[in-house]
Amino acid sequence: MNNTQKRFLLFAVALPVLTILILISYANHLAINLVVLLITMVGTNEMAQMLRKAGISVPVKTLTVVSALLPVLTYFITLGILPENILLLYFLIAGLFVLILPIFTMGKAGFKGLIEAAAGSLLSLFYPGYFLTYIIRFSGFESASFILIIFMLMVYFNDSFAWFMGVFFGKNSKRGIFAVSPNKSLIGFGGGIFASLVVTISSWFIFPNIMQGPLWTVIVLGVIAGVTTILGDLIESGIKRSAGVKDSGNIIMGRGGLLDSIDSLLLTAPIFYYFLQFTTL
Repeated sequence: MNNTQKRFLLFAVALPVLTILILISYANHLAINLVVLLITMVGTNEMAQMLRKAGISVPVKTLTVVSALLPVLTYFITLGILPENILLLYFLIAGLFVLILPIFTMGKAGFKGLIEAAAGSLLSLFYPGYFLTYIIRFSGFESASFILIIFMLMVYFNDSFAWFMGVFFGKNSKRGIFAVSPNKSLIGFGGGIFASLVVTISSWFIFPNIMQGPLWTVIVLGVIAGVTTILGDLIESGIKRSAGVKDSGNIIMGRGGLLDSIDSLLLTAPIFYYFLQFTTL
């Protein structure tokens, strides 16, 4: 089975499962939020492992555990059990913890890499952990299931259509726009942004109670989401190049690591969240 066949098989299996989990509204969408918790832990672990391969000595297990509390706290915030500020407080405490930890765990020889280790640890908490909390926050909206479906379609239609356009029509299109990912084509980028626009504009007509505000705001959202989806992919490409690895891991058939599959979601989640916040005021 080649890589393209694996991608289609993954899409055919994962999409229905993900949709069912999103539609389960029990306990404020606990099912899909547990999936986000799992993604946060695996994603942080992969991020920390890549930093290690780049020669930066970060505490992989500690970061994986510390990052797990980010989605948990956010879930309780959406339930109204914890105040909004608790997330910022935890991030501050967790940040101080990973800064202080090397002082007690590093030997004399290791102190030369303390700055890189501290910076890498903070990066591992922020990316992907903090970005993923915005997906949990969608549970706080009244029509959370449909919001999550629109969000997933906005990102993965972009991702899939960009890939499709690049593979089948990208031979004669301009390439090398971004040095970090020289095989990506201009027609692929354009196709991805077009797909995000189609999803946001269609959703504006189908779900006027969710996609509120004038049409131009939805068009702006579609363009920005199209760009941030692509930037999410490029950011991870840069991290992988820095670490000298092709994939962030090997847990996902045909795609590599989990981070390889969710990188496009990360920057777009806060954009969509704040769009919904401001347009429903």
